[in-house]
Amino acid sequence: MQTIPQLSAQDFQRVLPYLPFGLALAPGADPIARVQGEFKRMVLAQRLHPAQKVPLDAIAQNLGVSRTPVREGLRLLETEGLVTALPNRGFIVRSIDADEAAQLYEARACIEGQLVAQALERSDDAFIRDVGRLNDTYRRSLGDSPNRRRLGMLADKAFHLRIAGQAGNEVLVGMLANVFDRLMFTRPLEGFPAERMRDAMREHQAIVDLLCECRNAGKGTSRVAAALIANIRNGGTAVVRYMRERETLSIAI
Repeated sequence: MQTIPQLSAQDFQRVLPYLPFGLALAPGADPIARVQGEFKRMVLAQRLHPAQKVPLDAIAQNLGVSRTPVREGLRLLETEGLVTALPNRGFIVRSIDADEAAQLYEARACIEGQLVAQALERSDDAFIRDVGRLNDTYRRSLGDSPNRRRLGMLADKAFHLRIAGQAGNEVLVGMLANVFDRLMFTRPLEGFPAERMRDAMREHQAIVDLLCECRNAGKGTSRVAAALIANIRNGGTAVVRYMRERETLSIAI
C-alpha cells in the first residue's frame, strides 16, 4: 500500500480512512482504481492542475496499463466531478469557478451543521482523542508552507469527516467527502494567501479545545457548532475572494 509523500507513517495511518478513493490501494488493485489514484496523486503533487489536459499516455505508461482502463478510470472521475470529457479529445482536469466554490462551501456548512449536534451526542473519549490527533496531523501537514496546501487539505478533510462521521449518517458523510474532493482537486491554489493557513490552524485548535470542554462539562454543544461553522465559512470566504480576484485579473488581461 502506497503512502502519501511528506506524510509520516503515523500521520498516514491517521488519515488513511478518509483519503480520496485510489490514493491508498493494496498491491494488485484493479487497474481502473489505480488510474483514479494516479490522477489524484498527480494533482496533489502539482504535476497536474485544474483546466489542464489529462495526459492519458503518461498515466498508462506510469501504471503499465493500456489506454482502455485509463479512459474508464477517467470516466468514473467525471462522475465525481473531478474531470471533464472533451468530445474526441480526451479529458481535462475540471476547473470550478468562484460561484461553484461558494456553493460547495455552503453545502459543507449545511451538512456539517446538521451532523455536529448528533456527533456530540455520541461523543466519547475515543472520538475526542481521534479529533485531537487529526488536528496534530493537520498542523504538521501544512507546516506553514504554501507548497503543502493540498497535503493539508487531505488532513483537513480527515479532521472534518471524523467529526461528521461520529453522527453515524453514512449517506451525508459520503456527500461531504465528495464536496471536499471537488474543492481539493478542481480549484486553483497558486498564490492563495498564506495567512489563511495560520488562521485555519487556530480555528481547528479552538474546535478541539471546545470539544474537550464540552466532553468534560457535559455542555457547550452550541459553541462547538458555532466554531465549526465559523471555520467553514471563514475558509469559504477566503477561497471565494481569492478566486474572484483571479477571475477579475484574467478578464482584465
